[in-house]
This record gives sequence, structure tokens and C-alpha cells, in this order.
Amino acid sequence: MNPKVTKMPIKEFEVVTNPKIIKLLLDGTRKDIVFKYLVNQPMTVKQLSVAMNKKPGTVLHHVQKLKTVGIIVLVETRETPRGIVERYYRAVAREFRLGISERMSAYDEAPVAAKDRVNATLLGLSTLGIHITESEFEHARLILQKLIDREAEVSRVYDSQSNHAFQSLPPSTRNNVSYRMSQFLLSQDAMYRKTLSDWHNLVSQYLRRIEAEAV
Repeated sequence: MNPKVTKMPIKEFEVVTNPKIIKLLLDGTRKDIVFKYLVNQPMTVKQLSVAMNKKPGTVLHHVQKLKTVGIIVLVETRETPRGIVERYYRAVAREFRLGISERMSAYDEAPVAAKDRVNATLLGLSTLGIHITESEFEHARLILQKLIDREAEVSRVYDSQSNHAFQSLPPSTRNNVSYRMSQFLLSQDAMYRKTLSDWHNLVSQYLRRIEAEAV
């Protein structure tokens, strides 16, 4: 059998705005399949399973999901001398950027892990030109997770269901009070201020790169 090749050129980047596709890409295995491997070169399910040290059946399951939503495509089919058909898949773009507003709405349907929400936020920053590198991603995730965790702890000081007087306030008033009180309490928290400074330094470093590239 002669090789069958898909002529579709790979895009430089693709903006993903569908909430369900964004959630799908946040899965660790699927994220690796796309961003570690298939943005760089076409590979078969067998090649991916060896590279990722996972069972072929598991990899095939994720590949089929990615293919169904159009994140990857079948680009070549080959038949080996033994008659085995090899199917090569490739990402449709070299880079994927996730829309922030759509990413946020992705969590309206069902609760998700806090780690996924943090990952989504970091990936969503790419729409602002802030592309967290793979080598710095885990460091950035830990900083942002610490900020979010501390903010949640502080909000529980006053935003409790047992605080009936506070809960009885109109939503807009309650949100304003909550915001102002959080600002005050967090400003008194030395650990939070240090973590916030780390986050500002990290983001500033990326913004300086953007400014340098624009010159």
C-alpha cells in the first residue's frame, strides 16, 4: 500500500475558544501528546506510547479524542512489510492559545480540580502575549496556587454561611465588602505579600521580553 499523506499545512498557532476543548487539553496525558510531541513532528500511537511509557490502548483513547475535536489530524498512513498499517498523527498548529473568557466559562458546567483551574489561568495568559515556558510552568503554577489558596483562606474568615448578616447583604454589596476586607487582610499577611511579589516579578519578566521584542 502506497503512503497516503494529508497535504494540510501546519498553522503557526490556533486560538482555542471552545470551553469543552480547553478542558480536554488540560488533561495531563493529552497535553503531553499535543505539546510535547505532535506540535513537533508526526508520530504513531505506538511511537507515542513508547515515548510516554504508556499502554498503546490508553494513548489511542486520548488520540481519538484529540482527533475528534480537530486538535490533531491523521497526516500519513503507511503499510509495513508485515502488512501492519501505521497511522501518523500531527497537531494542526505549532502553538495553541486559549481564550481567557472561554476558559473561565469552561468551569461553569462542573467542578474541576483547583490545579486545573490554575493551569488554565497560566495557559490563558498566552492570549495576552505572556507565554509561560515549559521549564518555568511548574514554578509559576506553584506561585499562583499559593496566592489562590491564601485568598480562599482569608475569604473564609468572614464569608461563612453561618454569618447570616453578611449573607443577607445584596450580592453587589457583599462582593464589595468581601473585596475590600480581603485587600486589608492580605495586605497584613507577610507571606502573601512575598508570594505576590514573586508573581509580579515573574509576570514582569515576561512583559519586559514582549517590550524588547517590540522594539
